[in-house]
Amino acid sequence: MVVTEASPSQRLVTEINGEPAGREYARAVGLSDIEELTPLVFATYPVVVRLGGQPYVRSIQKVNPDESLTFFCAIDEGIVLTVARGIDIVENLEQAFRDVRRAVGPPALVLGCDCILRNIECGQKNVKEAIGRIFMENNVIGFATYGEQFNAMHVNQTFTGVAIGG
Repeated sequence: MVVTEASPSQRLVTEINGEPAGREYARAVGLSDIEELTPLVFATYPVVVRLGGQPYVRSIQKVNPDESLTFFCAIDEGIVLTVARGIDIVENLEQAFRDVRRAVGPPALVLGCDCILRNIECGQKNVKEAIGRIFMENNVIGFATYGEQFNAMHVNQTFTGVAIGG
């Protein structure tokens, strides 16, 4: 999907592929009615932009009455967005902590920042208990965020942290 009209200062996309942004996004995720667009849909079907070969989530905040989309992060005309499909969020987190253990040993403490949109996705997929167990096993403390900065880019639906090993 190509952003064909936007107001970057407002993080607002009015057109995608020359069509009203909300309607085109709904079509791309398989919905027939724009009224079906909810925060759960946005969390389940985030859009990504590829920069340097890496995908970065550009999370949608809401659909507006004029069918435009308000984003949580930077957006601009001409960027190409792809609807993403999530991976197993529990397995992904378990793998991340296996990597942490290889790098620093068992974590004595992990200061974690968990994007609220990721938390919504966990609730929708009914995996909050499993995620909480993984956090407890790895001594995670932290807080919810509205995304993180990574290499000067605001990204969403992420869990980031600083692990302190034994």
